[in-house]
Amino acid sequence: MLKKGLLGVVAVLVLGFGLAGAQVKTFTITSGPMGGDWYSIGGVMGEMAKSVFPGAIVTVTTGGSLSNIEKVNAGKADVGLTMASLYADALKARGIYVGKPHENLRAIAFLANIPMSYFLVRADNPIKSIEEIKEKKIPIRILTSKRGSSPSLAAERMLKEYGITFEGIKKWGGRVSFVSYAEASNLIKDGHADAWIGPMVSAIVELTTVVKMKMLPIKPSVLDRLKEKYNYVKITLPKGKYYFVKEDTPHMAESVIVICQKKLPEEVVYKFTKVLLENPDRIRNIHKTYSVFDPANAWRNVGGPLHPGAERYYKEKGYMK
Repeated sequence: MLKKGLLGVVAVLVLGFGLAGAQVKTFTITSGPMGGDWYSIGGVMGEMAKSVFPGAIVTVTTGGSLSNIEKVNAGKADVGLTMASLYADALKARGIYVGKPHENLRAIAFLANIPMSYFLVRADNPIKSIEEIKEKKIPIRILTSKRGSSPSLAAERMLKEYGITFEGIKKWGGRVSFVSYAEASNLIKDGHADAWIGPMVSAIVELTTVVKMKMLPIKPSVLDRLKEKYNYVKITLPKGKYYFVKEDTPHMAESVIVICQKKLPEEVVYKFTKVLLENPDRIRNIHKTYSVFDPANAWRNVGGPLHPGAERYYKEKGYMK
């Protein structure tokens, strides 16, 4: 069975890239949920791929950090977006990947640190802290992103450090729903949900302009444990970043990276890396989170080894020695 599966992957590579990788026939990018910034990044990367692989059928699919790792590793996508910490865990078969080594993965570029788990509730909701939810067993109706995404995993892990589980919330009469960003925005606008836990993507930013929201901050001790256990990055949200950030506030973040199949030909990844890094404004303009995207440092903080094609480009430019 294993040999048959490996032959299938090889066949896909031969059909998609030709024996020498000179002609790319298909190129699949797995991004994020519709309504989110990753979906927009996927669209931009798809346009870039079309420009360097003329004649290729370029497809951009929805996905999430966890599912993208699975799809790329299995050869169902060529390139995808994920988090550096998950990439590192997948390679080393640790964390949620214990006993499941993922060997067909390599990194292309680091894009930015993205703040995770903004805990936003409607401003007219009396809840004042995350601790209060546990203490009073409040039947809160929480939204987070779809299962298989990094934000939903981050939300689950963050709440767990407070002794709160998704199942516990349901037992208290509350609800946890896994939805797209656009759905989350509409559900809160319509009064069908109380809170959002996840990143400030475009659809959620738009929500906060229509519905007054407040943020429940994460305790510094919880942030320290999340960093120690799961390699989340500890950052500070500056006062005024959004109207609900009333003061400089410690917060959690993850490093967004682009990954690809290890089995992709070097020339293919080189060309894709080149077009990605030589058009940085196309990434920066998607959302202010990515305004810091820096090609000269994109080889850093990726969580594991680069694909030889990407490494070749960084060295050619003098970014890497």
